[in-house]
Amino acid sequence: MPVFLPSPACVLRVITRINHTGRHEVEDVLLREEAYDLICDGQTVARMHCMPADLEELAVGRLFTLGLLRDARQISSLTIRHPAGQNPDRTPHQSPRLAAENAHGLDPLACASAAATALEAATASETSTTSAASAAEPPCAPADQRAAPLPSLKLRAAGSILVRLAPPPAPETEAQQADVRLDAAQVHSLQAAFEERCALFRQTGAAHSCALADPEGILLFYEDIARHNALDKLIGAMQLQGVPPHGKLMIFSGRLAVDMLEKAAVSGVRLLMAPGAPSLASVELAEAMRISLLGFVRKDNINIYTCPHRVV
Repeated sequence: MPVFLPSPACVLRVITRINHTGRHEVEDVLLREEAYDLICDGQTVARMHCMPADLEELAVGRLFTLGLLRDARQISSLTIRHPAGQNPDRTPHQSPRLAAENAHGLDPLACASAAATALEAATASETSTTSAASAAEPPCAPADQRAAPLPSLKLRAAGSILVRLAPPPAPETEAQQADVRLDAAQVHSLQAAFEERCALFRQTGAAHSCALADPEGILLFYEDIARHNALDKLIGAMQLQGVPPHGKLMIFSGRLAVDMLEKAAVSGVRLLMAPGAPSLASVELAEAMRISLLGFVRKDNINIYTCPHRVV
């Protein structure tokens, strides 16, 4: 039976599986993980190891959570250059939503290429090399047959995302917005709907997921091999689509760590929920920022750690 690939970011790989029926050579689904350098106005601000999907949202969300972007309308151009040699069909392209002529007369693809080349050279200079004898050995040779230790391994920064920003627009006066309110039945319904969407995790065991919802249902859903990337994609989509945080909540697939809470707080959403546990630092930060933190959201259970008034 052919194996279903849930995403273009997945690949099939033959592996050896040992279970109660014996030892078998089988096809398994793996997630791609590629490196992209985020270059904003000519400066490299982050190196992101990510699933190569929804890269526009990832770049915008990362810039927003880093405090470099206030409003998606600042983006004058966004160019994605995919890793060379990974897929011959993938070529550099301008974002269809954000493409614009470069006001400074620079070629964004050339800038991205030059920056990626410089980073590649810098990475190469830091990486140790094996001796000639070691290089001739098979990659899986027993330890006692190796002439030298293996070099340190790291993903090479082969792709880039180039963004050019304009000054932020004048802030708009926002009308008072209603806070989010929902009941326990809605919490469980949202958690069930969220888990239903996590097909990539069910097939690979390697994906983290984040969703934006209101009490009636899920509005946005993103996945990545790294939990920070999944959240950046979600926040980037909110910015690109102009979705306000008022009256919304976020759902996470894992635990509620303080670094995720810090990033989510930047979005303005004030209710976060997950099937996992929070840390003490997460609870203290949520309390200080008046964010409702819901953990261990499972069948017949909800732990509300802070601001319980939002769950009625």
